[in-house]
Amino acid sequence: MRSVLRLAATAATALLLTLSGTVPGNAAPAPVAAHCSGSRCAGKSPVSTGCDHRARTVRRSAEIGPLMELRYSSACRAAWVRVTHARGGDRIEARNKGGACRPTSCYAKTVAAGHSSAYTAMVNDKGIKAWGCLQRRNGNVVCTEAY
Repeated sequence: MRSVLRLAATAATALLLTLSGTVPGNAAPAPVAAHCSGSRCAGKSPVSTGCDHRARTVRRSAEIGPLMELRYSSACRAAWVRVTHARGGDRIEARNKGGACRPTSCYAKTVAAGHSSAYTAMVNDKGIKAWGCLQRRNGNVVCTEAY
């Protein structure tokens, strides 16, 4: 009886590992297909929509200190800002239209206390130029060029 239970437990473990894509020696799981495009991505997470897969950095800040990147997904035709080496309280924005930060054209994220990185929700970048800005806790602001 013990050998049957052990065999069943081993088979169940193997099945779970196979389904999760973590079996040693297996190829990496296929990237998640993008779940939105253009304006339908506005305000959504690049990670939960799969837009972060195969995304690329198209602009970077020139400031010494935190690295702010404007990320772009050609599959989703959307952009977002990612910052690393920042301090809690620094604020990043992804924008795609001029003027004040408004819903669907600007998404901001403040780096949480005790953290050094963050990313914004996405803005539509289908036929629209997007850019990113970083406002440091000390009030300094730096923005990328538009893409």
